[in-house]
Amino acid sequence: MSLPQPKFETRTYRDLYNEAIARIAAHTPEWTNRSEPDPGVTLLQLFAFMTESLLYRTNLIPERNRQKFLRLLQIPMRPAAAASGLVSFSNPRGPFDVYILNANLSLAAGSVSFRTDSGLAVLPIESRIYYKKPVSTTDDGTDLTELYNNLYAAFDLPDKQLEFYETTVFEPAASGTNLKSIDIARETVDGTLWLALLARSSESPDQAREKIANTVLSLGLFPAIGEEGCSVEPVPAMADTPQPLVFELPNAADQRIRYEPLDYSAEHDLMKQPGVVKIRLPAANKLTTWAEEALTAGVDNRPPSLENTDDQDRLITWLRIRAPQVDTTADVASRQLSIKLAWCGINAADIGQRSNVTGEKLSDGTGKPDQVVRLLNRPVIDSSLRLYVNGELWKEIDDLAAAPSELDCGAASNLRPNADVGSNRVYQLDREAGEIRFGNGTFGARPANGALIQAAYSHGGGLQGMVGIGTIQKAPSLPSGLKVSNPVPTWGGTAAESVADAERNIPQTIRHAERLISEQDFKDIVLRTPGVTIGRVVIRPLLNPRLPRQTSAGSVTVLVIPEFDAVHPHSPEPDQFMLENVCRYLSPRRVLTTELHVRGPVYKEVWISVGLNVVAGFDPSPVREAVKSEIQAFLSPLVGGFSGAGWPLEKTVDALEISAAVTRVDGVSKVNGLLIAESTGPNLPEISMEGLNLPRVMKIAVVEGDPQSIEDIRGDNEALDSGTGTDSGAGSGSGSGAGSVVPVPVIPTQC
Repeated sequence: MSLPQPKFETRTYRDLYNEAIARIAAHTPEWTNRSEPDPGVTLLQLFAFMTESLLYRTNLIPERNRQKFLRLLQIPMRPAAAASGLVSFSNPRGPFDVYILNANLSLAAGSVSFRTDSGLAVLPIESRIYYKKPVSTTDDGTDLTELYNNLYAAFDLPDKQLEFYETTVFEPAASGTNLKSIDIARETVDGTLWLALLARSSESPDQAREKIANTVLSLGLFPAIGEEGCSVEPVPAMADTPQPLVFELPNAADQRIRYEPLDYSAEHDLMKQPGVVKIRLPAANKLTTWAEEALTAGVDNRPPSLENTDDQDRLITWLRIRAPQVDTTADVASRQLSIKLAWCGINAADIGQRSNVTGEKLSDGTGKPDQVVRLLNRPVIDSSLRLYVNGELWKEIDDLAAAPSELDCGAASNLRPNADVGSNRVYQLDREAGEIRFGNGTFGARPANGALIQAAYSHGGGLQGMVGIGTIQKAPSLPSGLKVSNPVPTWGGTAAESVADAERNIPQTIRHAERLISEQDFKDIVLRTPGVTIGRVVIRPLLNPRLPRQTSAGSVTVLVIPEFDAVHPHSPEPDQFMLENVCRYLSPRRVLTTELHVRGPVYKEVWISVGLNVVAGFDPSPVREAVKSEIQAFLSPLVGGFSGAGWPLEKTVDALEISAAVTRVDGVSKVNGLLIAESTGPNLPEISMEGLNLPRVMKIAVVEGDPQSIEDIRGDNEALDSGTGTDSGAGSGSGSGAGSVVPVPVIPTQC
């Protein structure tokens, strides 16, 4: 049995007062006037009130003991994580000049402060993203393929297939909407994004070329990350160099269609994490493009045709963004790499949710062991604190017990001339509490008595930093004429751990000691991952997702499901940011021989049709909606199943079990029939789930009487528009012969 919660005293003010009144007759029988106006009764009321306050504090002793125990263990509470994001600067009507913005530029979304992580040059130009969208040449049943073949018969295109496209603008997501994405390899005919650099309406393209020549273009990229997952091998190998994107400009020295690669730098793999790539632009005479004729514009590997657009007269040059070439003999981009982008734009900068503090004076040194000083603001951003004692920079350390004695400083010059003399000038930081602890002399040096202690640091974090598109628009020190906005939502902000949660985690921390040994250790540590909000964790030992049908000794698969997902609210999917964060947090805590895999669920689509009778007197519409909600909750990955802890892995979706859940809905008198099916195929009595499969409800149809057919729900009986040509267009570029497919623009039949 569990230990009862100790409580020293349960008497209240009224109990104490009544007990004191009852004792009057035994101790002072001559006291007969016991009404409230009597001064003696007033004193008893005062004593009862003071005693109750004392007893209340006494009952807090167990709780304070737990908190003190937490402090003695030096297990800090998890601080709030700061959000990150991307912003884009623009100069629509300001002075025609290149503005240099330094790092740490102050931005704000309402009362939430942000700072830029790096500086940038804001170029006085505009941009627009185009891509070649595959289209069909069939219009109203008329095949135009022969017409276009005859149109381009004069070109030397032997044994080449024409692939038709339409020049399409990739518009950024608007405020209040979800991000949309494009797969460069599969949704374009040439595996390329085309960034048009445009002059402002008040300047000519030649003026813009002279202004931006030999500058650095800050190009922001926000990948549309899926849940591919991440893995940690038993013995970490050298990291593979990520496949870089290729950034190219047209070489318009002659009429041959050639592109010159540009030099660029990026801090990380931009296909896994949002960021900014710095691209060095060439001289003005190289920021050009070809003069296109009507028939050749957009053909083959030329830039998209801008005919009938307003951007043609403002075009400075094109920036071609694509995957590396398939080989060095043909100008054909790889179509096998999945490169999905949700946003791409110029004049971009990384930002973080933080405010900066410089020169904050803390308590003076006392010379005593284990001195503690506190910062005014918290939580402290990781690795941002710079602490000075009498002007000397001290270093942060994870554990003061690992610090050398302060006596080592004097002995270093005589006995150990190569020793790190300043290594005992260390401190330990609790980021959540803003508490700085110094050594006791034996382990780490003590600040001298009267020493001046100063700090410079950044602080911030919390859910308030998770803001939507277009929310960050304030910049007090931004030069006149410039504007700023965030084209994508921020990410990574989480709330701090509460005291109650920290107390509950004491036994867990003592048990697992930050080491991944048992299945429960995995669950406890995964749920404490900073920067993510996890709704469910499932541990699958001896499972390698790459080899799902065999037992893999030493492998552990961690299934992670987020608590929230705006795109799929009923079946949340983790993105690569979340999986990478969990992977990085678990890697130093795993056993060296453990092969760790962090994955999201693989959802299997389920279609459901219910026919029922409604109890007389009930409104059918609310009953039908309640049935849909009950089925959605029953199959939920977070709260589904009979236990309410989420639909179990490898549990079959049974139509009879769903019927039983429907009968529990108030107002349902009878279930006439319930049909379930996958995205293709007939009705099934049950749908099997294997490996990391979980059900995703695509549609629920609830009607009175007999259930609607699954074919009608899925729309199998409707005429499908199969004339897009997307599949064939995306597949042809990755085939056999280099240059076997020639992209050709299709003239729209109407505006």
